[in-house]
Amino acid sequence: MEEYICVLRCKGGTSAKDLFVYRGPKDCWLNYTLYKGNKACVYGCLGEGHCIEVCPKRAIKMDENRLPVIDPNLCDGCGICVKECPKNVLELIPRSHLIYLACKSLDAEERVKKFCKFGCTGCGICVEVCPYEAIVLRDNLPVIDYHKCNSCGICFHKCPLNCFVDRAGARPYGIISLKCDGCGECIKVCQFNAIEGKLGKRHTIDKAKCIGCGRCFEVCPIKAITMAGALGYTNAA
Repeated sequence: MEEYICVLRCKGGTSAKDLFVYRGPKDCWLNYTLYKGNKACVYGCLGEGHCIEVCPKRAIKMDENRLPVIDPNLCDGCGICVKECPKNVLELIPRSHLIYLACKSLDAEERVKKFCKFGCTGCGICVEVCPYEAIVLRDNLPVIDYHKCNSCGICFHKCPLNCFVDRAGARPYGIISLKCDGCGECIKVCQFNAIEGKLGKRHTIDKAKCIGCGRCFEVCPIKAITMAGALGYTNAA
């Protein structure tokens, strides 16, 4: 049975523009009763901490940017905070998936840029670079199909506004073995110019450029590439 974890679909916090100064009790619902909250972005987190109060596992804390931080080791995906959030910025995603979009704004690009520097403008770059066709634009917002998504992290690295979150923290890296015949298939799929080598010669991976997406591992016809490192697993070639 698939386990779920709660994530925050917002990066605004104190960096997002306020419409007015809210001086009431620290409660999201009370803030929300005033024109749906004091944030200029009507989709953004209010940062009053109602989710912290209702979480039975005490898995949520507030950071210095007035945004809830969810401890994945404590969160059991019960969904109580999701139901209680007046702005619907908390969401359950499969625990096994590491990538999500931290924005829910459906506003046009001009309004998004005016209110929040981390807001998604619907540029569509993530759709273009996703090798699994797992992202589509709906109402100007990227939607991830987790049945297709491989958590490769390419969208996270390519997004010009840093709208995605990669829960992996650190990722594996590619290693090309001596049996590489230099076919060049790995070079074709690497979107970060991390692989070098002449045709017919053994290729090498620049560890500093490799993001650990695993695309080279997937396409290597002779299984000459191993993914090893930070995620705690090794895909033996």
